[in-house]
Amino acid sequence: MVCTALAFVLFFALIAEVGGARATVITFVNPAVAVVLGALLLHERITVVTVVAFALILVGSVLSTRRPAAVAEAAPVGAELPTGSGRTSG
Repeated sequence: MVCTALAFVLFFALIAEVGGARATVITFVNPAVAVVLGALLLHERITVVTVVAFALILVGSVLSTRRPAAVAEAAPVGAELPTGSGRTSG
């Protein structure tokens, strides 16, 4: 019970730090960790399909947690375009 309670406290701290959407990505990494531990501790075989799936999980996790440059530098909603923005009325 103590370990589960500690895990919940840590997960809620993670949510507070990075937000709910980014914090849930850790659940996608769990199967990859399980496969690695299974191979190391239980001497299970790792197949090509396992390696490809592991790579897809990691790439998907990275892509889903990165912040696009366009969003980070975007003007706030309702902000006016600066003069000389290259737009012409047509």
